[in-house]
Amino acid sequence: MGVSSAPHVLSISRSSACTSCSGGIGDPTLHGSFQRAVGKYHLWMNNAFSSYGSYVARKPLIPLVFGLVLLGGFCFGLFRYSKETDLEKLWVEHGSRVVEEKAFYDARFGGIPRQEIVAIVSKDNPDAQLDLAHAMDALTYSIGPLFDNLTLDYVPPGSTKSVQLVQSDLCVRPLVPPTLRPGNNPLVDNNWLSWGFQRMSTCALNTTFAASTIKPSFLPVGWGISKFPCTKLTPMDCFREGGSFDYPEALRQLETPMPPLPTGNFTLVDITASFIAQTNICSVALTSELEGLFTLAQVPAEQAAPQIAQIVAGVESQTESFFSWGYRWRRSYKGMSSEEIIDHINTAVKLADEWDTAPSNPQVATCITEGLPCCLTWFGLHTPILASLGSIDYNEGGNVTKIGGIRWGQNNYHEAQPLWVDYIEEVLGVNITRKQRKNLHRKWEGRMVDHLEPLRNRESNLFATTYNDLQLEFLTWRSSQDIISDSAKTPIWQIVLSVILTSLYAYLAFINIKRPVHSHTWVVLTGLSVVTLSILSGFGFTAMIGIKFSPLAGGVVPFLALGLGIDDVFVLVNIMRNYLEDPRLQAMGSGSIIPEREMRLTLALAGPSVILTTFSVLAAFFISSLNPMPISQWFCWQMGITASLHTIGLILIFMPIMAIDARRVKHQGLNQSEQKRLLHDKGWPIAGINDPNLWLVHGYRSKGASETAAGVKDETVAGDDAANFDVNDPSLQENTGSTAISRWVASRYAPLFENNMFKICVVIVSAAFLAVMIYLGFHKVEHGLKLSDVTLAGSYQNTFAKLTEERFPNYDVAIVTREIDYPNRQAEILEIFSELQKKKRWAPVQPRILESSWMGGFYLFSNSTANVSYPVPAQAFNQLLEGWSTSSLGILSLQDMYCEHNETGLPLSCFNVEQNPNLRVAATKSVMFAQNLGANTKPNLDMIRDTRSVVDGLNDKFGENIAYMYGYPFLFFEQYLHSYHDLYLVVGLALVGVFVAITVFQFSLTVSILICVILLVTDLEVYGFVYIIGAKLNALSLVNLGIVIGMSAEFTYLARSFLVVEGTKTERVRKALEWTFEPLLHGFGTQFVATFPLLFVKYHAFRLYYFAMFTVMGIIGFFNGFVLLPALLTWIGPGTLHHIKEASAKAKQRAVQAQTNGSKVEQADSAPSNGTAPHT
Repeated sequence: MGVSSAPHVLSISRSSACTSCSGGIGDPTLHGSFQRAVGKYHLWMNNAFSSYGSYVARKPLIPLVFGLVLLGGFCFGLFRYSKETDLEKLWVEHGSRVVEEKAFYDARFGGIPRQEIVAIVSKDNPDAQLDLAHAMDALTYSIGPLFDNLTLDYVPPGSTKSVQLVQSDLCVRPLVPPTLRPGNNPLVDNNWLSWGFQRMSTCALNTTFAASTIKPSFLPVGWGISKFPCTKLTPMDCFREGGSFDYPEALRQLETPMPPLPTGNFTLVDITASFIAQTNICSVALTSELEGLFTLAQVPAEQAAPQIAQIVAGVESQTESFFSWGYRWRRSYKGMSSEEIIDHINTAVKLADEWDTAPSNPQVATCITEGLPCCLTWFGLHTPILASLGSIDYNEGGNVTKIGGIRWGQNNYHEAQPLWVDYIEEVLGVNITRKQRKNLHRKWEGRMVDHLEPLRNRESNLFATTYNDLQLEFLTWRSSQDIISDSAKTPIWQIVLSVILTSLYAYLAFINIKRPVHSHTWVVLTGLSVVTLSILSGFGFTAMIGIKFSPLAGGVVPFLALGLGIDDVFVLVNIMRNYLEDPRLQAMGSGSIIPEREMRLTLALAGPSVILTTFSVLAAFFISSLNPMPISQWFCWQMGITASLHTIGLILIFMPIMAIDARRVKHQGLNQSEQKRLLHDKGWPIAGINDPNLWLVHGYRSKGASETAAGVKDETVAGDDAANFDVNDPSLQENTGSTAISRWVASRYAPLFENNMFKICVVIVSAAFLAVMIYLGFHKVEHGLKLSDVTLAGSYQNTFAKLTEERFPNYDVAIVTREIDYPNRQAEILEIFSELQKKKRWAPVQPRILESSWMGGFYLFSNSTANVSYPVPAQAFNQLLEGWSTSSLGILSLQDMYCEHNETGLPLSCFNVEQNPNLRVAATKSVMFAQNLGANTKPNLDMIRDTRSVVDGLNDKFGENIAYMYGYPFLFFEQYLHSYHDLYLVVGLALVGVFVAITVFQFSLTVSILICVILLVTDLEVYGFVYIIGAKLNALSLVNLGIVIGMSAEFTYLARSFLVVEGTKTERVRKALEWTFEPLLHGFGTQFVATFPLLFVKYHAFRLYYFAMFTVMGIIGFFNGFVLLPALLTWIGPGTLHHIKEASAKAKQRAVQAQTNGSKVEQADSAPSNGTAPHT
């Protein structure tokens, strides 16, 4: 913010205020009542500011103390300081459809799971073909300890005893139902299936090897499963080595090798499943044993019989499931070449594509019995194998020909996921809050980082030597939060550097060695302290009203607020300095040190202009806060509030300090007659007290100035009549600033605008530059903000992002179904799945959406247990769902379901469906592993549009909002669907706000339109530079483009100065440049030096979107304001304001009257006295 600083006067003093604006010489564009209203409004405003100037001149301490108490009080709000590091809360835009969809999803499933990823590529060339077997060994070596060795000793709140947690306590995985858990007494433990299978397998093995001399290994008594493996993705899923880590001992025991048989080598589960399928011997034996148990438990036979039959059938069904689990049948990649591994994967994908799509016919049985290459999960469903491969090349037939990277991916439960909340609180033995659960996750992820960082940095000797040709990169969910948290921390030295540079600039701008009385360095530095206090109070106030601090609050706001705030200080001091140095004004003084006239004139001139720029900046910030992105909204609110408090601090604190400084200058060290003699003879206005910062060199007091104020002749001083002084007297327009810059502008720069050829060249160059920038802005600027754009260069987050953003272009997205009548809406859900599967660009061959969904498992269960095809009859749906949910198929999908009480609507655990007949399914989610996305904006937007068009179209067809698409791309790329709409809205409304402010304070519609055109030109040119500096259109740059409108409005002071000067348009432009060029040059200078330390911040995004963009904005704005705008004003600028013309007319009348009175006095002096002739 800034304002004109030269000694032209825009206010009208009380003694000369126009009481009627009618009948005078007026602006031809103003007529009648509107003309009078504008004149009265202008008088009221000037009188208000000049009155306050008088008040602070006489009583500076009262507003000073009040301002210090007010702003100091706001600083106490810092005790409520809190920062936000949750990416979803910072980067998910308000007001879009994804907000409601996110709320629905979070309320039922907690939120998007916390993703953990480890990638392996070639060290020398990330796109080179890997030695795949070698790379998979490295990946196994890296991630195996996360499951097998890594632990976390966690002390629950309120406890002194730690609980040891492992990876399986936090990862997304099926929870083991009681029927499969270990235990010796099923009547007590309810582990009928695990107990029954142990009995059945023992029976089958004993019978099979009865004649063998080599006895098999049996499952131990009490066998059962405590934990299932985590749901993860690796390329090892295609091979036997997929079970080399994170495969619990109980499941490994199922794959125990048995003694060789004539038909081949088999495992425990193979023999058991085959034996049970061929004979019912073991089923009969189990039935007999169960009858004995129930008899001992005194259960009546008629009640026991159906339960026994159900248990035996359940064990037989579970045996089939056990047979499909595991890795025993898969080929080992050991000894395979990379070409063979690629062929293996291509064959697996092709077989999956050709396989029957019916969920009742899974491929796993054929894969096992025929030994086919298949890429399946541990429980036998197709895995999205291509999502685990990176930097892939394909041939014309669609087969993979090169794999340049592999990765492991896993989801940990969101801290609010209902199923996991119940689980972890059971493990810890206490209830913990969401924040505590989140911290638990972060601690675990911290342990992961501690394990993986040495591998990435080659600090692990074994990894560095064995896998020295490979590079490991990784990312955890906390990684983004760590980035956000770290970016919010601004090193103190950078803030100190900003203050030092700004102080040094201010000191050099206002030091006066030759006339130390008129040096004002101490008051400018005091103003810097006021700005600093305003920033602190702004932080405190925003904290008080509950606005959390984002990374921009700590990383950008202090620098930007300092740059915006200090230039108002420059302008005010510059104006006051000119009045204190004006001999004519000082000659009218009464000899008092109270600077009432100087402060009245300073505030009358600067007050409206400061308020104008304040409103322009506030309009820009608060209108830019219409951007729906929280991180940008909070930044704009913080900047707007800080700017508002800065203005309050300026009025209440700094203006009284200015009055005190003016008293210093006017301090009467000499008697009144001596002052008048020096003033008349030498042009020394007053011999006051030196600038305190120069006392060491010049002492406490000076003898006076050494040169007359520029442009003012000594003889005019004595002739001025203070009583008749009109501050709008056009003769004051002849004064020019006393600094070298002002004199250079007056003598060298301003005269250029008298040359039409120069002005034509300016317009042509500006038009050409604008055309180029428009082209770059709207045709070259990309949309988006990648993780690699905002991460710290060299950090593991940054190198991971650069490595994987385009090489691993897959995300998992969810099809979320709402509270619908599931029994009667099966066909509709299946149609949604089917239509989405047809989107080949996004939907992979494997796994198909239905296969990986809860419905696929449900239909497989229904077919295998009740011989029911899909969709199942509505009347049988709930009964089958009840059995499925406690089966080994159902437990694989329970985390994808949300259940409620059928009558009360309260949430219930789907895991306990058998215990509550009133339970109903209220929401579900099914995964589609979207491919061909990457981190670029366009493919993600194409996917969002395509999949939404399918689901929304079917919702319309069905007449019910059945489902919607959701996931990471929808959360973070939704904003780019309407980037241009947001840009036009923010920039358009900012222009409207500035237009209103200019019209109110400039009183000229022509100037308002012209300035808004210049502001729009500036904004378009800055938009083009977004491409040149390598930035993109996103929430950060979009807000900046809105802020440009307000911050570039500073050159409205040149237009205001143009309006209050008389003469030809060229003459008025020249004088306006003389008055405004220097202070606004200093305004740009302070903005630059204040934000210069942003060049040294760790995060490239801050350097790019704040230092670079605001520097470009300052340069372009300064050019347009002081080169293009003056050229246009000389051609199409409006006339002088009405009240200036009226003041000019009054001044001329006074001059005529003075001349008349002078003639009469001269005639009287020459007339004879007492009849005596006059002397010659």
